Amino acid sequence: MIGSIFFDELYKQFSWYDSVFTPAVVNCSDEFFFEGFEYKLASVSTNMNVLSQNETFFVTKVKINAKNDVYIRISQDAINVILDKVLGKNNKRFELTEVTELEARIITAFNDFIYETLAPNFTIEPNRRYNEILHLTYFVKSAVSDSAAKFIISVPKDILSPAALEEKPPRFEDKDFASSLVEVNLVVGKTVFPLADVKKLDIGDIVLFENSNTSEMTLVCENIVQKFKIKPNEKIIEPYDMSGGNDMDNTNTNLWDSIQVDMTAEFDKVKVTLGELKSIEEGLIVDLCSVYDNKISLKVGGKIVASGELVIINDRFGVRIEAINDSETTAPAVTASTETNSENSAEGNTDSQEDFDYSDFEVENNG
Repeated sequence: MIGSIFFDELYKQFSWYDSVFTPAVVNCSDEFFFEGFEYKLASVSTNMNVLSQNETFFVTKVKINAKNDVYIRISQDAINVILDKVLGKNNKRFELTEVTELEARIITAFNDFIYETLAPNFTIEPNRRYNEILHLTYFVKSAVSDSAAKFIISVPKDILSPAALEEKPPRFEDKDFASSLVEVNLVVGKTVFPLADVKKLDIGDIVLFENSNTSEMTLVCENIVQKFKIKPNEKIIEPYDMSGGNDMDNTNTNLWDSIQVDMTAEFDKVKVTLGELKSIEEGLIVDLCSVYDNKISLKVGGKIVASGELVIINDRFGVRIEAINDSETTAPAVTASTETNSENSAEGNTDSQEDFDYSDFEVENNG
């Protein structure tokens, strides 16, 4: 676990910290107490909060120059593990607020011994202030106990000279995973609609996406957003003088209905191969003929308002509506012409997207 802005650097150096510090800590424990304790390096971090939140620690501070210290912290639970092993099992749980002088001396002496053992690995300039602190967090447990507790060594990062993990050539190439599938979203385009027209959408209407181009789409896969070129599917070209659908009345009765909202069109999640994803990244033209038959959703504010089939009008994409996600019904309306294709209707959508609810766009009338 590594949580800092030096993630890549610390990751490559982790094995060095483990090989240098861990044997020294184990040897100190074996010599100071006796064998039987296990120490596992769990974290190398510049963030003290990674593993130490909500913990109480016994802290030993060792001054290394006029401006800096090394801190060795043993959690209250770790002291319990150590003292139970060294002084014998005690039915009373150890509490730092009630630490005895003997217990404090044992833990302090152990921490000092660890520092003396590690000191040869430090390069310290007498008058330099070191700002970046590195925290090495261990889990310690005894052989007779299943419980593990934290033990942290905090040192200035720049007094160490860790060796980076040697870069190794990759064992696999991209082509080895070319046929593996990954889920992606394909965004067709975007347009702006008056809210009044969104409310009047009906089955058979065709919504034209002005901000679209039949030669490209946008792929979204986790943190990847990539435009890519496609081969248009001539089978979905719609004649320009198309008929069908209801004409929308553009007369808005109030200011609220005249508000413009963004509407996007995107396919439900589809699976593409990593080979296709690689081709998209390299800017190659991709043939997505098999995708055109998938259901496509119209979304406003991330919510699905309707779904249908993709069409091409001139050089723009459009969607012929087959189902409406009406806020007054739980299932989309279906006409006789689309009943045979109900598997592709919005009813079959199992995505976690919220259904569209027009109440999201209502405001209180304070007049």
